[in-house]
Amino acid sequence: MTVDFRGMLRDAAKPDLAEFNSKLTPGKDRIIGVRVPVIRDIARQVVGDDWRQVLDGEPESFEEEMLRGVVIATAPVSAAERIRLTEDFLDYVDNWATCDIFCNSWRFRKEESEEVWHYFSSLIDSGEEYRMRVSLIARMSLFKDGEHCRLLLEDIATHDHPGYYYRMGAAWAVSMVYVNHPEMTEELIRSGRMEVWTHNKSIQKIRESRRVSKEKKEELRALRRTAP
Repeated sequence: MTVDFRGMLRDAAKPDLAEFNSKLTPGKDRIIGVRVPVIRDIARQVVGDDWRQVLDGEPESFEEEMLRGVVIATAPVSAAERIRLTEDFLDYVDNWATCDIFCNSWRFRKEESEEVWHYFSSLIDSGEEYRMRVSLIARMSLFKDGEHCRLLLEDIATHDHPGYYYRMGAAWAVSMVYVNHPEMTEELIRSGRMEVWTHNKSIQKIRESRRVSKEKKEELRALRRTAP
């Protein structure tokens, strides 16, 4: 029997949460108020059934857009097929929440890693705020090794977009890379190559981490820059 994902979303909807989420995602409409863990649970059920049903027609709610993203990110397909589905889905990625749940869910096999890296790297040159954010958040989430993180930091140093959500994503990515690779991240910060707002926000995000010593936080604080 086909999973009634729309009915499940409606049953899980909470008006108070819809109001709260509307404030977090300005500009989005048709928000019905379904929690992310519930969306993930529904996605698991859909993926275990006829998952391509989710791709038919236009999503009826913001949460259905997110559900579609999680299903695309986790369906049992090759990386090449998932990339094709991702290209079709990116037009729905027009907010930070859909971007982040989609990127954090994306699956691939080890032998497909360079194909996946190349695809998400290419999005940084799109010039579009959310495609550029996807490029950063996907690589930040999926690749933790030093070689790939160095390339990610270099892209952040050499690319910019004036959009708030791109720059916030860039700062978040810098702070997350810092956790595993503090020396190379600090090297970028000290170089002064990042856009000033992103540079300062990266330092702020790093200093918010409980895994950074008080002494290092003060050292980083002194590296803040003033806009020209």
